[in-house]
Amino acid sequence: TARVTYVQAQCSAAFAAAERAGCSAAQLYAAGLVIAYEPVWAIGTGKVATTDQAQEVHAFIRGLLVKLYGDSIAQKVRILYGGSMKPANAPELLSQKDIDGGLIGGAALEARSFVDLVKAAAAVK
Repeated sequence: TARVTYVQAQCSAAFAAAERAGCSAAQLYAAGLVIAYEPVWAIGTGKVATTDQAQEVHAFIRGLLVKLYGDSIAQKVRILYGGSMKPANAPELLSQKDIDGGLIGGAALEARSFVDLVKAAAAVK
């Protein structure tokens, strides 16, 4: 799909830059590599991808990590979803196989919302 093609170009460029800089898979993992995905159309809009859309892109990213660095490293890298995750949609998003957490924006500004997000994450993972 178009969203995977766009993310493929971004990830390929980022990983190629890391490789040119001499960063090995072990170094990236040891440095605590975390990848966050947010659909361009969701940035600042309050819109959220469907669970299937988000999982599709996260699975693609995980698969790319497997190809580049092997399964062991790929499974240890955290891939976060950042497109307007809120307490209402967090349980469904976080229950997906390749979504390891959320990159939370405005929903973390209100204490009750933040606590509800933490509870949703704890219940799912």
